[in-house]
Amino acid sequence: MARAARRRAGWRGPSVSWLLAGVSIIVFVAPILGVLVLQVFQTHLVRQTEMSLIAQSVLIGEAWRDRWLEELGTEPEQAADVKPPSARDERYAPIDPRLNLGAKVLPPLDDPTRYAQERDGPKWRAGERVMPVLQRSKLFNLSSARVLDGKGCVVAATGTWLGACFDHLPEVEKALEGTYASTARRRVSDSPTPPIESISRGGDTRVFTATPVFSAGEVVGVVWMSRTSMAPYKVAWLYRRPLLLGLVTSFLLASLLSLFMARAISKPLRQITRAAESVSRGGSSAGLEPEGFAPSEVHVLGEALSTMTAQLSGKAEYIAEFAANVSHELKSPITAIRGAAELLREELDQMPAAQRERFLANIESDASRMERLVTRLLELARIQSSPEEAGEIRLATFLANIAVSYGDQVVLDASGAPESIQMNPDHLESAVRNLLDNALRHGGGKPIDLVVRSDSGRAAISVTDRGPGVREKNRSLIFDRFFTTERDSGGTGIGLAIVKAVAETRGGEVTLETGPEGSTFTLVV
Repeated sequence: MARAARRRAGWRGPSVSWLLAGVSIIVFVAPILGVLVLQVFQTHLVRQTEMSLIAQSVLIGEAWRDRWLEELGTEPEQAADVKPPSARDERYAPIDPRLNLGAKVLPPLDDPTRYAQERDGPKWRAGERVMPVLQRSKLFNLSSARVLDGKGCVVAATGTWLGACFDHLPEVEKALEGTYASTARRRVSDSPTPPIESISRGGDTRVFTATPVFSAGEVVGVVWMSRTSMAPYKVAWLYRRPLLLGLVTSFLLASLLSLFMARAISKPLRQITRAAESVSRGGSSAGLEPEGFAPSEVHVLGEALSTMTAQLSGKAEYIAEFAANVSHELKSPITAIRGAAELLREELDQMPAAQRERFLANIESDASRMERLVTRLLELARIQSSPEEAGEIRLATFLANIAVSYGDQVVLDASGAPESIQMNPDHLESAVRNLLDNALRHGGGKPIDLVVRSDSGRAAISVTDRGPGVREKNRSLIFDRFFTTERDSGGTGIGLAIVKAVAETRGGEVTLETGPEGSTFTLVV
């Protein structure tokens, strides 16, 4: 029942083409996604380094400014005095990281070419006071820190280049103008690559930040810091356990998905194969339609095989029944012909001429009946088995030509006929003539009405006689093959079966309305 419900709902699994396309897309996209993820991850690591440098720069800048103000003999400033002019009216002035590896990575720094001539004054003395803190903190954060004065020259440093001027660098130049700036440069080191478990980051990109230091709305110095960004492989090593767990989980999921996909395709195919082998051995056709999840092509294949098996079974039953009916119908005239032939052979010389003529007439009559029967059977078989060769039929003209051949015995009313239909003309003519011939035989010599009208896009052709009607016991049998009430007068019982076959090949129907005043057969095609 569930399978029938899925079929009625039109439910099917995904197409094999879509499944293969999905796998191909995954195989194609996975490396690209890997590169993009790595790029995003590297950018994240660079920005994380930048954020760390910003936080350190702010603290270093505040400490240096306080020492500088002390050297000037001035009280420490309020919060509003240390913010840039653009953020003077804001409660906070956060500095956001700005680096992106999509931007250009500059070459390594060259040695400075210009140094400060004078190395004395409040800013230099403030730098000397904060240098011990900078050098001690470097032991823990590995960051290179330098405090520059308003001219871009180093007044405090964690390492070399004390007194060197860097106002020509783009990030320092922007910071001296009052804007935070950062950049990335390629790292070049003479030291060997540190081991993966080392605290050294071992990356090839060094992040530089330049944070302006304000006093009374003016730039009085710059904190210029740098540190190498964390290498992705080092982060992977630090998080190796969760990454390994993720890789194992991904592998298991991929394996389960592969097994599921293989089972989704192979299991229903094996089921269909076993069912088809059972049918070939004369067994049941159960199992031809797959159950559960399967690609849509497999569902279509199963339904097609099930339909084909049902049709073949129906054809086999039809052929068996047809052969039995034909054998039964031909048995009587063949027996009669054989009996008459034997009598004529044995008693031809002594048989009177009148009796001889009667036997010959019987033989001719039975032969004619067999000829009519075979002709009708061939016509019925052709309609039921051969594909319909549709052609355009101008219905009013077509029926008028048929009615003319019956003279004034048939009265045609085609006023409500559709203009044309697509149908095999031979099939339609055979059906209409069988209806007219049947009506004329049972119409008591009265005219027959032939009426055609449109019925929901189809043609409904009605043939009405004014005979005594069809007996109630015969109404359910009247369209069966070989059923006839006029066997003695040459009836074959095939005519109305042909009409029914024509209707069924068109997906239409033929109906009977009968009573004491006559009968009406309506063919819808």
